[in-house]
Parts: sequence; structure tokens; C-alpha cells
Amino acid sequence: MISNSVIGQNLNGKWILKDVDSGNEKKGNPGFQLLEINGNKVDIYMDFSLNEKASTLKMENGDLLNYNNEKTSKYEIVNENHIKWFVNGKSNDKNAVFEFDFYRLKPTITTLKKEDIEKLTFVLTENGRESEFEFNKELWDKERLELFKRKEGEKKMIEQIDSTFFVSIYSNGKRDVSFAIKEVSTKLLKLYAIPTGPMEMIAYRK
Repeated sequence: MISNSVIGQNLNGKWILKDVDSGNEKKGNPGFQLLEINGNKVDIYMDFSLNEKASTLKMENGDLLNYNNEKTSKYEIVNENHIKWFVNGKSNDKNAVFEFDFYRLKPTITTLKKEDIEKLTFVLTENGRESEFEFNKELWDKERLELFKRKEGEKKMIEQIDSTFFVSIYSNGKRDVSFAIKEVSTKLLKLYAIPTGPMEMIAYRK
């Protein structure tokens, strides 16, 4: 593969999971996962707050090792912004290799502050269908909340990791998914590395 010295130089930073291929040609997303690489050390986070590490591994010549130096999985550097992580497991009771695609988390291109973005509304058109991005607003009416016996329905929020903004979608008070924002201005909202979807989607100011 490449040497640890190159790994330390080129791969340091945060990497976010886009999707997982379980070997059956169907990609899925198990939820938020983030790698933080520092030298040959890889901290793994499963919660958006990054308050608690799920585990820590060590990168060594294409292998990921635990701190007993036991090989747990393999990785491949596709390019400076894309890492594949291969984990052995089971899919439909058959042995499978799960292929995780992680992409480098980059700062959002913007001159806006979080409070400025939250005041804007954007519309995404995909396959002839429009989706509206309006933030900090309950999207279910009172009748629907009562029908499903919920205190909260769906809400879109702007959240942040370091210098990267995210659109997070909450349902019943819990985060369902978070989309990293590549670029945002008063005219457009560009999302990148969409889970199980395209690498980039653009919504325009309403």
C-alpha cells in the first residue's frame, strides 16, 4: 500500500461514512460514522457529538489493528479524499465482506454564520419532486402529531463539526441522518457525499 509516513502526512483529519456495500450489490447506510485519523491512529465515532469514541484502531500497511496488534479489518486508499474499509461479516447468513466508503470531511465553503443559514429556505428538485429545506421548524401539523401520538414530528437543523456545517433531519426528537454541506450562500445549498445517493446535490434559494 503506502508507508505510514505518507499516511500521517496525507490522511490526517476527519472522514465521514457515505455508504456500505454488503456484497449483495445493495448499498446502505447504518447511520452516522466518522473516522478521525492522526498519524497511524484511527479513532472511530458513532455519535454526532463526538463526545465518546466507539473504538480506536491502528493503520499498518493496509491492515487495521487493535491495540493487541490483532488484525481486525483492511483498508484501501482510493485517493487523498476517499478511503475504503473492508470488514468481514455476515449478510443473509452468508459470509460477506462489508465495504465502507469514507470521504474526507472538508470545511464548508461559505461566508455565512450558522444563524444566517438557519434563516434561509432552499428547495431541492430531484426526479421532478421538490423537497424544501427550512430550518428549526416543526414540519408536522398538530393533527398529524396527534394521529401518530408524538410530541415532535420532523425537523431540519443546521449543525456543525469543526468548520463543516450539516443539514440534520430529526424525527420524533432523534437524528435520522446528517448531510454535510459542501457550499452554502444566499443563493444555493450544495450537499456532498449523500448517503446511498449521488456525490453531490444542489438546492436553490426559495
